[in-house]
Amino acid sequence: MKKSVTALILCGGKGERLRPLTESIPKPLVHVKGRPILSYLLDHIQKFGITDIVIAAGFKAEKIREFFSSHHRGLKVIIVDSGDVDIVERVKACAPHLDGDFILFYGDTLADVDLGKLQDFHYARGAQATITLYPLKSQFGLATLDDDANVTRFEEKPTLDRWINIGNFYYPREALSWMRDFSSYAAFLEFLGHEKKLKGYKHDGVHITVNTFRELEDAEQNIHEFVVNNTAGKQ
Repeated sequence: MKKSVTALILCGGKGERLRPLTESIPKPLVHVKGRPILSYLLDHIQKFGITDIVIAAGFKAEKIREFFSSHHRGLKVIIVDSGDVDIVERVKACAPHLDGDFILFYGDTLADVDLGKLQDFHYARGAQATITLYPLKSQFGLATLDDDANVTRFEEKPTLDRWINIGNFYYPREALSWMRDFSSYAAFLEFLGHEKKLKGYKHDGVHITVNTFRELEDAEQNIHEFVVNNTAGKQ
């Protein structure tokens, strides 16, 4: 990284679709192959020399504190418990601990994004804010029909020409002032897009998210690739 940044990690979600696993822990502490998702994410972040971490906690915040009492002690970690609120309110609550550029991560998502290249892209494009995007992969086979209802083409779970939000938002500190008038993060992102203040950085590597038990099973199968890629070329 050419410029120091702080990692802001969203760890306040309830993970209701993963119950009973998340009845007693927040979603980022759900285990994949014996380790919390959050632990994998912190390893990835630290690979790029980022050691200042702000945790935007909420649901079961005390479990996050317990985790850091015995893990990843080499990091400078600040935990902010903002309760059960929208993402934008969590970010606002963390604002006093964000002195410069920061990258906003989802605590339930792993992607082997090159954070150095993300930063380079942000500045090379003169971006005011940058979102990391991933190609949308259909869960279904798609058929193409002609005018006589003949199936002329069939694709099994293709990758579509659309892009999904996977977090890894690169922001300058002044972005915090832009959020003041918004009560939802979705509305804030819509504003950035409408005002052409948001650039999209395309990622085509590993992407793992854990919202459901099906996704947790996929994560168990694919986590090795993330770990190998995260280890290769470690800085």
